[in-house]
Amino acid sequence: MTRDRILLIATRHFANAGLSGASLREIASEVGIKAPSIYTHFASKEELFAEVYTAAVAEHRRFFVDLLQRTAQLTPMERLFQLLVGVPTFYTDRPELIDFHLRAVADGGPVWDPKLRTPFRAEESDLLTNIRDTYVEGRNRGSFVDLNPDTFASHFLCLMDGLFLQLKHYPPDLYDERLNSTWSFVTSALSVNSGPTERYHDDN
Repeated sequence: MTRDRILLIATRHFANAGLSGASLREIASEVGIKAPSIYTHFASKEELFAEVYTAAVAEHRRFFVDLLQRTAQLTPMERLFQLLVGVPTFYTDRPELIDFHLRAVADGGPVWDPKLRTPFRAEESDLLTNIRDTYVEGRNRGSFVDLNPDTFASHFLCLMDGLFLQLKHYPPDLYDERLNSTWSFVTSALSVNSGPTERYHDDN
């Protein structure tokens, strides 16, 4: 569908140039339509950006919902590990989205619109709840030390955000080293009885 192709191509243009720098004429040319035809699907460039942002957040949410479902039978510690390494897994398969998200935050403006913040906050709330519930399960099993669940969830989400930012700042080998070092610290601080931990390996 033309609308889906516009969104796909616009994601890359917004990722490279931001809202102000992206050209509807260039987007339309790559789609294979005239620039005015974009207005058949989107009222403005701002509306197109909003649709791209909302779709990106929804894709991120679907990925982590699926990840949580697939890892439901793992131990709490193993599930936390999968959440952490889910960050590089998601963005490695979608390189245009990491650039888009970084650009959107750096440019500010539209992403601070309350209408755009609503889906983001909903996804964040879902993640926080699942992290918190996973921690509580581990604590109830006697595997985790006693911490405030909400505080732990907030700190863990900050770790996920930090790993997202580092994806663009470090080469893969250093990134893997940082991720594994971070995970080693988490398991040591969290475990009642610390033992060997899983390691992340980027095979891409």
